[in-house]
Amino acid sequence: MASNHMNEQEREKAKFSLSGATLYGINAVIGSGIFLLPQSIYKGLGPASIAVMFGTAILTIMLAVCFAEVAGYFGKNGGAFQYSKRAFGDFVGFNVGFLGWAVTIFAWAAMAAGFAKMFIITFPAFEGYNIPLSIALVILLSLMNIAGLRTSKIFTITATIAKLIPIVAFSACTLFFIKNGLPNFTPFVQLEPGTNLLGAVSNTAVYIFYGFIGFETLSIVAGEMRDPEKNVPRAILGSISIVSVLYMLIIGGTIAMLGGGIMDTNAPVQDAFVKMIGPVGAWLVSIGALISITGLNMGESIMVPRFGAAIAKEGLLPASIAKENKNAAPVVAVAISSAITIALLLTGSFETLAGLSVVFRFFQYIPTALAVMKLRKDEPDAKVVFRVPFGPVIPVLAVVISLLMIWGDNPMHFVRGAIGIVIASSVYYVMHGRKKHANHHLI
Repeated sequence: MASNHMNEQEREKAKFSLSGATLYGINAVIGSGIFLLPQSIYKGLGPASIAVMFGTAILTIMLAVCFAEVAGYFGKNGGAFQYSKRAFGDFVGFNVGFLGWAVTIFAWAAMAAGFAKMFIITFPAFEGYNIPLSIALVILLSLMNIAGLRTSKIFTITATIAKLIPIVAFSACTLFFIKNGLPNFTPFVQLEPGTNLLGAVSNTAVYIFYGFIGFETLSIVAGEMRDPEKNVPRAILGSISIVSVLYMLIIGGTIAMLGGGIMDTNAPVQDAFVKMIGPVGAWLVSIGALISITGLNMGESIMVPRFGAAIAKEGLLPASIAKENKNAAPVVAVAISSAITIALLLTGSFETLAGLSVVFRFFQYIPTALAVMKLRKDEPDAKVVFRVPFGPVIPVLAVVISLLMIWGDNPMHFVRGAIGIVIASSVYYVMHGRKKHANHHLI
């Protein structure tokens, strides 16, 4: 009798190829915020912000290469949770995983709200329907997710290609128009009154870094990629490199076309594109922004439930959370993730939590960088596709930079992080601590 469930060959065919995984990674990083980024970072340093952009891209790649190396040890979902669990044990792994799942749910709620805002900007007739639009999107994407990875994959890759069209078009135009705008790069450093250079660089770097967050998503859904031990490291490095180049060209092109006029508009990229190619540029950017935030939500709808399911598969959350339907979709995790996301949208509390979710991602980055050194020591003969060069230098720098980023944004984030760890540790003790204590006495 034929099985109602997907066989191994069908599951493999439904997964992302290397090119698909790279597009997924690009989609996870580039959201609608890219179209507002030039104004936000120009404010503190003027044209010198493009140099800070380059430096921040290098720092981001330092973190990305750590993920690329440890991803080579694994062929399953979970990302930093799996790395921490294997390197440091169940307790640390659970803390990283539990907080990571919570953070991604908070972020999805914020992105769904962002979709509604962008949709209303594009179609003003829907003014006042923010919450229904956000909830409808979450429900639609969850149903699409339940239909199986193949369906989600097709829509995600299509949305990514569509949103890259205006971004790549703008970047290509920059190469032709930047020469005429070189006078707008002088003076190069234009400090905001009342600020110092170090403070301006620090604040600008923190803000730019937010534009790169999301590259770690690929490692969380590694089990949905073909030949993940090889393709996930390559896709991480490929996607973050492509995003870095596109960001640099968008910032450079906007400065070249507008100069200080960036601060006089609410749509700097749109205005710069209009100067390049005429009114159609504004339309391309507007539609591109809506597609960007839609694609970002599609990526989250795939990743968020699989994060929770990965923890359950390792026995650290109830096994029912990892339950799959005939399409190999983690239906229980999808239901839990979407229900909490909708609850956050209804209460409005997601706005506060979204800000924290960005910073809490560092609590995924730091254990991953530390896991690089620990797994090298524990498994010296392991064959991985990529190894971070210069021994422990880059992982140590990645940890230090992450801590500085958290401090630079708000030192109180360390207190909030400690509270999160206490909550996660308490859940771990309730679920596993007593059992392990009993097992210890039996021995």
